[in-house]
Amino acid sequence: MKRVLVSVKSVQRDVDGKDTVVELISPGTWHEKNGTQYIRYEESSVTGMEGVKTTIKIQEDSIVLLRTGTVNMRHQYVRGEERESVYETPFGEFLMVVKTHELTVGVQEGVGHVHLGYDISIEGDWQFYNQLDIHVQEDAEDGHEGNPESGD
Repeated sequence: MKRVLVSVKSVQRDVDGKDTVVELISPGTWHEKNGTQYIRYEESSVTGMEGVKTTIKIQEDSIVLLRTGTVNMRHQYVRGEERESVYETPFGEFLMVVKTHELTVGVQEGVGHVHLGYDISIEGDWQFYNQLDIHVQEDAEDGHEGNPESGD
C-alpha cells in the first residue's frame, strides 16, 4: 500500500448555470489488486461529509465511487451510460441516477489524474451537471505502509 495525497475538485453547475466549487486535499492510500486500482481517503467538513470514507475503484472502463459513514453510496460511472444507485443519508434514502458524459483516467502506481463529467438525477428530477477532478500524488513524507487491504 502506498500513501498518497488526494486532491479533489468538484464543480457543480445548477440549472441556472451557477457553479459551486469545492476543493479538498486529503492524505490517503493507493493500492492495486487483481488489476483494479483503489484510492482511499477521508472526507472533511469542507465537503460537508466529515467522518465519511471515500474509495475510488478504478477499473478498465469505469470508476466506482464508494462512500461509507454518515452517508453511504455506491455510484458507478461508465461513459455514455446511466447508472442508478441509492444514496443513504441520516435524513433518508434517495434514488439517484448518474449519466456520465466524460471519463478519463491516467493513474499509474498511485500517481495521476481522474476526470469525470456527469449529470445527476435525484428521485427522477435532473439536478446538476458535475465535474470531478481527482489528482493523486505520492506522499513523499510517508511512503509505503504494510500490505494492501482487501477491498471492493
